[in-house]
Amino acid sequence: MIAVFTLIDALGWTYIKDRPLLPDILTYRREVRTVLGFSSGAIPTLLSGKLPRESGHWNLFYYDPERSPFRWVRWFRFLPPSILNHRVVRRGIRFISQRMSRFGGYFQLYGVPVELLPYFDICEKKDIYRPGGVPSSLFDRLEELGVRYRTYSYHQFSDQEIVHTAQQDMNEGKYDFYFLYLSELDAYLHNACQDAQGVEHQLSRYEKWLGEVYETARRTDEEVVFYVLSDHGMTPKRSGYDLVGKIRELNLVMPRDYLALYDSTMARFWFFNERAEKQITSRLTELDCGHILSQAEKRDLGIDFPDDRQGKTVFLMNPGVLIEPSFFGKTAPEGMHGFHPDDPYSSAVFLSNAKPEREIQTLVDVHQVMAECADTLRDGVHAER
Repeated sequence: MIAVFTLIDALGWTYIKDRPLLPDILTYRREVRTVLGFSSGAIPTLLSGKLPRESGHWNLFYYDPERSPFRWVRWFRFLPPSILNHRVVRRGIRFISQRMSRFGGYFQLYGVPVELLPYFDICEKKDIYRPGGVPSSLFDRLEELGVRYRTYSYHQFSDQEIVHTAQQDMNEGKYDFYFLYLSELDAYLHNACQDAQGVEHQLSRYEKWLGEVYETARRTDEEVVFYVLSDHGMTPKRSGYDLVGKIRELNLVMPRDYLALYDSTMARFWFFNERAEKQITSRLTELDCGHILSQAEKRDLGIDFPDDRQGKTVFLMNPGVLIEPSFFGKTAPEGMHGFHPDDPYSSAVFLSNAKPEREIQTLVDVHQVMAECADTLRDGVHAER
């Protein structure tokens, strides 16, 4: 038996609920509740079966000035922001910080002002598609079980190269467990999720690739368990909102009074005096573009970090309403994920050629299927021995 898991970033349930992928093969189809946030939180949950507060992975940046890979930038804070944030300077800071920290994971600055970087660390320090990338991950388990496996991701290949390389490995019978991470659909949907014809073209392209991978796997071993999954969906943009401007009106100063990270769908705040906390909280409460997450909501969503590293106050935008401008860009894209998991557009997918033993409802359930598949392959290896 061989197992093939293909994770297609941003393949939302809304795209395939009425347009099945490989309906003659992927007969089991389920809508999957994602976690709040972006791939930096959703994929670690898939790989570890742990919610963000347990895995330590949620939004990419979190407050930790003592261990920030950008600490050295403090020596240059005397320079004006116009120089610090010049694209050439930013590119150099990213290069130097990554080399100094020796991080091998996803390392981006986005639009976070350089003068604020020394207050933040990043959660994805290692390649999460390798053992040790996420605590107690699927790949750690495969290593411990002695299962022959390989992972494929953007760290090495384009989506098309991943498909072709995996097929080559299957033809040679190299592995029993294949994990393919295809990331490029996410980028397309950010820019054109409201282009129905374009989306259909993309779905047809991925469907063709999936069919080719499945047929190659079948030629290698007639007993194939074939799974297609995703981390989240994509919500079309309805409007933009200048949340940054609303907070600036308060005449508070970063980082003296507070810190803020403005992601595209949420803003996270840390306060250094009561005045700043009171004024910002009052302003956020007045707005109808989103709401402050209560402690109960944080707990339910698995983001109640005890040290508030991911934000003392988290303001979540309403589905389809994007912070514009944000640290993700001056203009928000046409589609975005990271809204509340209850938004129908946020839902991920789980598709397979066989009904799993457990009911699939969340990303944690999907992880359990992958872990149980690894155990089954281990048992097969031991039986052969």
